[in-house]
Amino acid sequence: MREAVYSVHATRPDDIGTVEIVFTTEREARAYAKDRSTDWRVLAASVTRFVIGELGSRHPVAWFVDGREQPQRRVRPGRLYPLASADGPDADPGDGSANPAGGPR
Repeated sequence: MREAVYSVHATRPDDIGTVEIVFTTEREARAYAKDRSTDWRVLAASVTRFVIGELGSRHPVAWFVDGREQPQRRVRPGRLYPLASADGPDADPGDGSANPAGGPR
């Protein structure tokens, strides 16, 4: 039997976040993510669908900012990869790119 579950994670400044909670229904996951997206220091909250024990089944469902669902193709807030230092090999190239080498994202 294929059992789908829905995970929610929050993105904060300098932290892409990890799965916070897993629900058995999309409705519950969406409600939690919508509410979580309004919390202090949370830039966005996302819902992802998985099938238990099935690699490759991950599918983005929805994401929320300030309690409002966002279009799937809209640019996500925050850095894709938080930087460890300002002058090391992971230093920000200053061009807005998440790639330390300054190339395309």
